[in-house]
Amino acid sequence: MRSSGLIPLIQPLVMSGASGMGEEKTILITGANGLVGHRACGYLRKTTPGKIIGTSRGEGVNVDLVSNLTDPADVDRIRTTTHPDIIIHTAAISRTDVCEQKQELCFETNVTATANLCEAFPEAKFIFFSTYAVYNTPVGRCDEECITCASNYYIKTKLEAEEHVTKLADHVILRPSVIFGYVNHHQNSKNYFMQLLANIRMKKVMQSPKDQLFNPIHVDIVVEILKRIIESDVCGTFNIGSNEDISKFEFNRHIMEKFGFNSEYLEGIDSKLLTVKRPTIGTISSAKVQRELHYEIPPLEKMIDALYTTSNKDVNRYLAES
Repeated sequence: MRSSGLIPLIQPLVMSGASGMGEEKTILITGANGLVGHRACGYLRKTTPGKIIGTSRGEGVNVDLVSNLTDPADVDRIRTTTHPDIIIHTAAISRTDVCEQKQELCFETNVTATANLCEAFPEAKFIFFSTYAVYNTPVGRCDEECITCASNYYIKTKLEAEEHVTKLADHVILRPSVIFGYVNHHQNSKNYFMQLLANIRMKKVMQSPKDQLFNPIHVDIVVEILKRIIESDVCGTFNIGSNEDISKFEFNRHIMEKFGFNSEYLEGIDSKLLTVKRPTIGTISSAKVQRELHYEIPPLEKMIDALYTTSNKDVNRYLAES
């Protein structure tokens, strides 16, 4: 059974002021087995009158069409069979270590696939998921006008993909901070929270930088923002993240305290010890998206509370599995 995935505690916050699409549209969502793609499929199916088509490399709960986006012929097959009005492109390889080790695969997945979609659907509204890590300044709190700089190969591919998207007349580039959430089915999601759980389950210590600041945001807030973007028909580039700055170590510590996890599985480190480099002050301003969508992103504390309220039992079962 498919569900919206919208967490009850956040639902009253995100639904206020929301309105439905004026007409039915066909929406193609790539990466339907990933955290954002999966949640977007479920939520938009429940809250919009349009037809939602989920696509991914493999089968899954919300996958309607198995496809390889790096193959132009496969993308053309999608075009001739679905005729989407809106593309929500979430599919990507986002693990920075994998991108460094398998650069050709990373380029094909993150850049070539995006270019293929842009070429196949020049008239569609194209919503592309990039990353907050494109900014690299010593100050942080970057707005959308800040200079971008690729500090690792993953970021490089996202910036190259953005170049293809900006050529389209009707496009939205989203630069989200780290998106977190629990997934209770077998899918290709290794989001920040699930990485933490995996380490705890294997009784491994997770090393978390004390000096890397960011603005983590719950996946259900992201999909609500997606819905509002579709409804309001905005264009351009938008940052998405919590309004609070927090270190990656402190964020993990708050989650571990909330869930009652053993603190011995978390170690605060200096980011200089990490193999893959990321911006140290990776904080962003999400004022633009909140202003243009007339929507206030909930406090990070409420998002963590909601994560606990809706997933605690499932988390305990997951950790108990051998």
